[in-house]
Amino acid sequence: MKSRSVFSALILSFFLFLLFIPVVNSQSNTGRVLGTVHDQSGGGIANATITILDVDRGLTRTTVTDSSGEYLVPNLAPGNYHVRAEAKGFKTSERDKVLLEVAKDVNLEFVLVPGSVTDVVTVTEEAPLLDTSSTTLGGTISNQTINDLPLNGRDFQNLVTLRPGVQRYPGGGFLSISSNGNRPEDNNFIVDGTDNNDPYYGTTVINAEGVQGTPATHMPIDAIQEFNAEENPPAEYGWKPGAIVNVGLKSGTNDYHGTVYDFERNNFFDARNWFNTKPGPQKALRLHEFGANIGAPIIKNKLFYFVAYEGVRDLVGNSEVLPTPVTSSLGGDPTNSIPDAIAAVQAAGLTPSALSLSLLKYYPTNAGSTPNLQVGFPNKNREDNGLVKMDYHFNDRQTLSGHYFIGDSLQTERDIPVLQPIWQSQAKTRAQVGGFSWVNSISDRLTNEARFGYNRFWQTIVTVDAGVNPIVYGLNTGVTSPVNFGFPEIAVSGFNSLGGNHGWPLLTTPNQTYQLADIVSYSRGKHAWKFGGELRHGSTDNVRDRYGKGRFKFPGGSANSLPGCAASSCF
Repeated sequence: MKSRSVFSALILSFFLFLLFIPVVNSQSNTGRVLGTVHDQSGGGIANATITILDVDRGLTRTTVTDSSGEYLVPNLAPGNYHVRAEAKGFKTSERDKVLLEVAKDVNLEFVLVPGSVTDVVTVTEEAPLLDTSSTTLGGTISNQTINDLPLNGRDFQNLVTLRPGVQRYPGGGFLSISSNGNRPEDNNFIVDGTDNNDPYYGTTVINAEGVQGTPATHMPIDAIQEFNAEENPPAEYGWKPGAIVNVGLKSGTNDYHGTVYDFERNNFFDARNWFNTKPGPQKALRLHEFGANIGAPIIKNKLFYFVAYEGVRDLVGNSEVLPTPVTSSLGGDPTNSIPDAIAAVQAAGLTPSALSLSLLKYYPTNAGSTPNLQVGFPNKNREDNGLVKMDYHFNDRQTLSGHYFIGDSLQTERDIPVLQPIWQSQAKTRAQVGGFSWVNSISDRLTNEARFGYNRFWQTIVTVDAGVNPIVYGLNTGVTSPVNFGFPEIAVSGFNSLGGNHGWPLLTTPNQTYQLADIVSYSRGKHAWKFGGELRHGSTDNVRDRYGKGRFKFPGGSANSLPGCAASSCF
């Protein structure tokens, strides 16, 4: 009996909580129009008809005010709206050019004056609309702003730092965006209502980093209608305390719209790098970013599509001075000259190792007088990104939307100093994010939004020679798993190591998340309720094998003092 009483008390507490829960937004890209209709004396007008017209897609939603003259229309797609309020015995009032932003509210107050309903009062010029229904800190950045502001690499994430409380660590790169001191993994990324978070790394799937922290894929900024960043999000966003980065995608409209673009940068117009001294050619720098998109109706006022493509082709030269042995005699300097070192071993009555001699060819030719050599291999990136979005409006109350993004890239970059191009690091990446949403306005007060989402992040980061068995180099390292194939690290004191980054391989094959959610919104009078649930399943298949290829280290010292050099040969 006691346990039953406790259970009943919990149920009662739950319903009391629902009764007094504050007005909130849904965890999606849709917004709301709400407000009050009253007469000149300030009294609310009951049963006034509110008509909301989606100007771009020709769709309408209607509702009526309650006894207090209040109304609320949820689950509206971001865009431009025309709103009308009318009631018997009053002139009709209209508001034009109402901009509804991603996951935001627009509060519209109407004052109706007595007269014929056929008389229309149109409000065309007012101060910018303020969101008075939420205390959330944040803001929206429109597509025009995204395109007008300087944006390095056309990565929209670089604009998130324009919001209060958000900063990016110096140098950018992996997990570098922090909100109000939270860890970078604490940010929550959403694309058109679909989860865009990698379940293992805790970062975005689209625009996730590759080898050096450069995004491996890009959401074309011309495909973004707008995005907002909320630094103290409502509790319904749930499982992350950082910023909510909510991206709304463009949709097709009744009018054809699209863009074609090409951005170019070439070293011909640049000064020389400090280390890229004369004589010799200037290091290459060629950046090509190009793409196109189009949105249009298939059936006007009914079925729309939007497609976008963006490609990236980069070649960026690197210049650096690395310590590498001199390949000619320096007149008896075995600490810096390979021929002099061989002669010193022989003079000590020892035979140089045949294996060591065979590996000397992997040092680049340095015929100078010092062990400093200008070395540099260019970064090469190839990237292709595509997006498609469809919207089907069954009627003014039911809408089905779907979107799918896929990005592929191959990045070959110098992330640590290397002496041969085969030891550069290489990332192969495929990012996918897709989802469907069904918005059903069951009545003027009751709306249901069902969503399904899926994201997948597949990436391998290895050295270029990752497929080469070390036996090919003449090295029996004992490594038999192809995962750890490639040249091992050989570190000789005083010189740059042979081999590539010993932190690889890093294999993410893949990380993926399934998302299923349903949200019910109900309004009555001054109260608005929202309840629902979400099922989310994330999985990861990840391998990171540091020093998996093996490591050989030569700390220096005289030949006779090294272990194993007292015999007839020295390795």
